[in-house]
Amino acid sequence: MFEASLIKDMKLTAQQEELLNITWQMLEAIHTGDYETYGLFTSEELSCFEDVCAYRIDGLEFHLSLISQMARNPANRPERFDILSPRIQLYGETGIVTYTRLMTYSDNGKPKWQTYNESRVFVRESGEWKMVHFHRTPT
Repeated sequence: MFEASLIKDMKLTAQQEELLNITWQMLEAIHTGDYETYGLFTSEELSCFEDVCAYRIDGLEFHLSLISQMARNPANRPERFDILSPRIQLYGETGIVTYTRLMTYSDNGKPKWQTYNESRVFVRESGEWKMVHFHRTPT
């Protein structure tokens, strides 16, 4: 979960806190290869733009496959990740979470960092938040 003291300092509403925690769980799932948790919070109708492909990718299956590959290759996992400068916007049954993701890797015992600016769009479906779109850009 996202560090509780940081959430308190941000003065988030309960829905904003819920979306930030879901985002944290999804990123943790990506890094640990937990495609079941990722799928739990993601719509089958997912669309995205990210650096692994030059065009829009539609559907959840592509991402579940990538996450499954992460599970089989733990050497490529970051040692930790952080969500920097999160902003959570709510518009009725739609939520937008934007942040910079900082990933820390070990390069022969020395820290190496990689950052991405990310946006995740959620809609409430049957009382549950589901991510329907995300955009990831390397910084």
